[in-house]
Amino acid sequence: MDDNPGIRRCCAILLGIGLLAWSTARAADPVQPPGTAVEGHWQIAGKQVPLPAGRWVVAAHTMAPYAGGEQVGAYGAIHSAILLQTDGDRVAAQIEIHANALPVMDGWGIAADCERTDLPIATVRYKAGWDGSCFFLSHTSGGRSSSPTSRAAAIFIAERGLHAPPEWLTVGFRVANRSDVIDARFHFAPALWSLPDHAGRWSASPWTPPRLEQDPVRLAVARSLTEWAVGFSGLVEAGIKNRLDPTARVAMPNAAADHRGVLEQRRAAIDDLLKSGAIDAETHRRQIALLVERGLDPGSQVADPATVALFKTLAYRPMVSFANIWIDYFWIGQPWAAGLLVLLQVTVNTTKFYFHELAWERVRGPGSRRDSARVIDFAYLGTNR
Repeated sequence: MDDNPGIRRCCAILLGIGLLAWSTARAADPVQPPGTAVEGHWQIAGKQVPLPAGRWVVAAHTMAPYAGGEQVGAYGAIHSAILLQTDGDRVAAQIEIHANALPVMDGWGIAADCERTDLPIATVRYKAGWDGSCFFLSHTSGGRSSSPTSRAAAIFIAERGLHAPPEWLTVGFRVANRSDVIDARFHFAPALWSLPDHAGRWSASPWTPPRLEQDPVRLAVARSLTEWAVGFSGLVEAGIKNRLDPTARVAMPNAAADHRGVLEQRRAAIDDLLKSGAIDAETHRRQIALLVERGLDPGSQVADPATVALFKTLAYRPMVSFANIWIDYFWIGQPWAAGLLVLLQVTVNTTKFYFHELAWERVRGPGSRRDSARVIDFAYLGTNR
C-alpha cells in the first residue's frame, strides 16, 4: 500500500467531508409546519418515531440548543415536536417528542422519571454502557410549560377551537445510545376509556398508585397501558435505528385487539417461528425455557457506583487486614494489642476507602467513563409531580 503522506491527507479530508455531509443532512431534516398530517411513523432528526393508529397532526415543531444544563457535546441541538390526535373538538391524545439533531460522543442517559418509585410503573429495560431503554406510566396535570414548542402547540390548539383535558395519562419512553436519543411521551385523555377528567393537583389525582389500588376500573386501564407500553417500547428501540416496518400499524392503547399478556404474545411469536421453519425444535425449546426462566428481564444493567464501591471495599479489606495482623504482631509482639490495632484499622480504613471511591466517582477522575448512568431530561408539558 502506498505510504504517500499526500494520499493519507487526501483520504482524511474526504472522510471529514463525508462525515460533515452526513451530519449536515441529519441537521437539515425539515422542521414540519403546523397542520402537517402523519400516520404510521414520523421521521424526525434522522430517526423514526412510531405512532399509534390514526391521523396525527403536527401542532408544533421547533429546534433549539439543549437547555438542560448538562454538557452533551458540540451538537446539542434538539428537535422538539408535539403531535395531536383529535376527536371532534377535543384533543384525544398528543405525542411529545425530543430527538437530537446531530450525533454526540458522550451519550444521552436515562430519563429521571424512569427511576422514580412513586409512579404506577417505571422500568429500565436495559442500561449498559451508553445504551439504555426505559419507559414509565404516569399522569400529567396541565398541558403547558415554558418551552417554545409547548407555547406554539397551545396557540395551535386555541386557534382551531380545540379543547384539551386538564389531565393526561402519560406513557413515556427513552431510548438512547452513545450518539442519539429519542425521548417520546404519549399523552392520552381519560375520555378514551370513558373516564371523567380530574382538574386538581397532581398528588390528589385518582391515578396516583395508592388510589389506583382502590379503583378497579382505573387499575385495569393502568395495566392495559403497561402491557401496551412493553410492546411499544420495542418499536421505539427499532425507530432509533430506522428499522420500523413502514406498513406496520399499532393500535391505540384503548383499542388494542390483542389482550394477551406480553409473555403470552412473546411465546406465540416463538411458536410461529417454529411453525414457519425459521428455528428448529431444540432452539424453540431453549427459547421457551429462557422466556419462562427470565421473563422479560434483559439481565444487562450498569452497577450503581455505590454498589461498586461497596464490593471493592469488601474484596480489598480482608487482604489488607490479614497483612496488618502479621505486621502488627511482628512489631508489637502482643496478640491482644495487635488485635485491637487491627480492629481500629479495619474500622477507620474501610470507611475511608469506601468514601474515597465514592468521591473519586463523583469527580470523575482520569479514565472514568461517562455513560447512561447519568440522567438527562428535557422541558416537558405540564407536571407529573
